[in-house]
Amino acid sequence: MIIKNGKEVTSIYDRGKQVTAVYRYVAGAWRAVWEAIRSCFGAGYWSDEKPWSDEEPWKD
Repeated sequence: MIIKNGKEVTSIYDRGKQVTAVYRYVAGAWRAVWEAIRSCFGAGYWSDEKPWSDEEPWKD
């Protein structure tokens, strides 16, 4: 999770395009430190801290 000005970052844009992930090189490997996942189940597991979204395209 990335926090800026006391709020969680939910989207990142670079030159007008949305960034889907941020990686950091740690101990000889690139590791994801942030991913643009809106749903509470988008990461493949349930996250209680994320709200349910009825606007997800997979539900229909």
